[in-house]
Amino acid sequence: MKGPKMSIQRAKNDYDICVGVITSVNGVKGYVKIRSFTDNPKDLANFKKLFDESNKEYQINIITLKKDYIIAGIEGIASRNDAEKLRNTRLYIKRSELPSAGSNEFYHADLMGLDAKLKNGTNFGVVKGVVNFGAGDILEIYDLNSEKTIYYPFTKQFVPEINLDKRHILLEPLEEVLAASE
Repeated sequence: MKGPKMSIQRAKNDYDICVGVITSVNGVKGYVKIRSFTDNPKDLANFKKLFDESNKEYQINIITLKKDYIIAGIEGIASRNDAEKLRNTRLYIKRSELPSAGSNEFYHADLMGLDAKLKNGTNFGVVKGVVNFGAGDILEIYDLNSEKTIYYPFTKQFVPEINLDKRHILLEPLEEVLAASE
């Protein structure tokens, strides 16, 4: 018996995007280590409003900048004990705070929920996310037929069209991917 059909939907308007997570405490003054999901970790301090899942707002002050994380002070947090309570807190912004993507550039969050269709118009699945294991971006697509996740190369050769207005992407058929979904 097959399980329920998966539903991934993304609103066309403003929505929350996770831009970082507080991973640990640093020192005794209440500083925290924040793993950034932005291209430049210092961008976290430039957003107008950082908030968590419960909509609590945070003002951060960068103490030290590293390659993919920052050490930061958070307004109102002055002790290690208070900072420890924030461990694993995800930090969000509204999508509207991000600058427009350039030509042929896309935010991963904007791709989630798009219908994935083959060039012949056949519905293949729904984009669940974008991953990168070191050799380039790969689309995670929920296959509607097999109800499994399929990984698809995210290159112009294999994904020739992305239409955010019509909420779909077109895929070049890959025989080994199609065979795996049958």
